[in-house]
Amino acid sequence: MTEQPDQELYYELQIAANRQTIWIHSSDGSTVGRFSPRGIDLHNTVTEMMAGAPECRLCTYGSPTQADWLTFRNRSLEWWGVDVPHNAIDTSFLLPG
Repeated sequence: MTEQPDQELYYELQIAANRQTIWIHSSDGSTVGRFSPRGIDLHNTVTEMMAGAPECRLCTYGSPTQADWLTFRNRSLEWWGVDVPHNAIDTSFLLPG
């Protein structure tokens, strides 16, 4: 059996038509990021979890703040190279902070 080199993962950004939810999908089939009025989910990929990593990297529950939006954008860029535009969501639902 020949070993296959690990393929580098790539990521894509999906924005809901109403601009209230954003997802980040990985090429291994994982959804690694979600930002919505219900909070933030930033997860490891399925590939990473199968290697022993936990599911959650940073998750919140409840109404997100302006600071949460900045955190989501910063971590998406840092962890996956996904540059989420500052105006990708309707910020009217964000709490101050």
